[in-house]
Amino acid sequence: MNYSKTLIIILVFFVSMTHAVSYSNIQVVSFTEISLTLVSQDKSRSEAFKRRFNNIQKTFAIQQGLFSSGKISNSKYLRQLKKLRKKELKLFKAVKRYEFKADEITAYNFWYRGILKFPTNIELELLKRAKKV
Repeated sequence: MNYSKTLIIILVFFVSMTHAVSYSNIQVVSFTEISLTLVSQDKSRSEAFKRRFNNIQKTFAIQQGLFSSGKISNSKYLRQLKKLRKKELKLFKAVKRYEFKADEITAYNFWYRGILKFPTNIELELLKRAKKV
């Protein structure tokens, strides 16, 4: 019985942490089915945004490798891509709400003249898969 209560407490903790992500410097990084929670120690939110973006791209590369090697099915790959795309869009929304400081011009350019201006690899992969259907 104690084991069940412990699992429930852990589950509630992780669910509450995922809701806290958008309001704090806590990041949730997903590796296939396992979630690992990291506390960001960045000096600025712009660095945290970039780290979150890089984590999403790394997870995409892992999923792409698993799919190309045949370790996951097409339907699971598409589900993972959609989850990653939702995370990307949530991140992009947070970036657009953020007011970059004068000393963060490089970060501003990274987002507005690069990432937000062009489709990401995840978006391109989803579009490619949609055309095949």
